[in-house]
Amino acid sequence: MQKHPLVLQNETQLNVDDIKMLFGIFKSDFIDNIVTLNIQNKNYTITTKPNETCDCPFEMEAKPERFWHIITKKEFDKQKRNNPCPKDREKNRVFCPARAKRIHWIKQTIEDIGQDHIKYFCETDRQTTHFIWDTKRFYIVLVKELGKSQNLLVTAYPVHRNKYRDYKKRLKNYEIIK
Repeated sequence: MQKHPLVLQNETQLNVDDIKMLFGIFKSDFIDNIVTLNIQNKNYTITTKPNETCDCPFEMEAKPERFWHIITKKEFDKQKRNNPCPKDREKNRVFCPARAKRIHWIKQTIEDIGQDHIKYFCETDRQTTHFIWDTKRFYIVLVKELGKSQNLLVTAYPVHRNKYRDYKKRLKNYEIIK
């Protein structure tokens, strides 16, 4: 398991070489191979809906919407928004180097469920969302249930200090209910 974040050529904006590297990892982990989430003796195949794509700003072939979503974050400042995915639900996002540099942690975090440092909890609103939290690396992966045996990789990101207590509380509430 690679412990350190990747090194990007440009920490402020997307470029062709970084996209090639990041997408290569994403493709290898989630398109070319099957990732399975094993929770409470149930196995779920993780999908990234690879056929739902957005154009690439560098005239490369279109990339899955999930790829763009994983390497970006919500941005409320209209001047900073720069997500290459033009879909309405994605337009309010901006490239996030902190997320992009950790793209190679997603698959490993999912597969490490059961390890002491990986905490799991879920919450149900309209759909069930699974939270897979690596407490050693302060990193979390979110996966939504699509059906009985398939889950959608929603996003993954570093857990910053302002969210740490919130996730700890949500984990504790889940453990009480469980």
